[in-house]
Amino acid sequence: MVANKVVIDEQYMKAADGRQQYIKYLRGERIGYKERCVAMCYWCNGYYADGKFDCGVKNCPLYTLMPYKSMPREADE
Repeated sequence: MVANKVVIDEQYMKAADGRQQYIKYLRGERIGYKERCVAMCYWCNGYYADGKFDCGVKNCPLYTLMPYKSMPREADE
């Protein structure tokens, strides 16, 4: 029986916030909440292949943690 294996092809993953956290996640290592959020942004934006920019999805629950957003962070109420 062959086990499912995740292949991490790091040569296509641009160096950006979330890269190391995403790789740690793929390896099965434990990561914290903020690390998971940044890793999700990294994945969702296609590894920032087109550049480090604001995704513009303001209704995303993780948008306040997005590393490259153009809006200032809102104060917690």
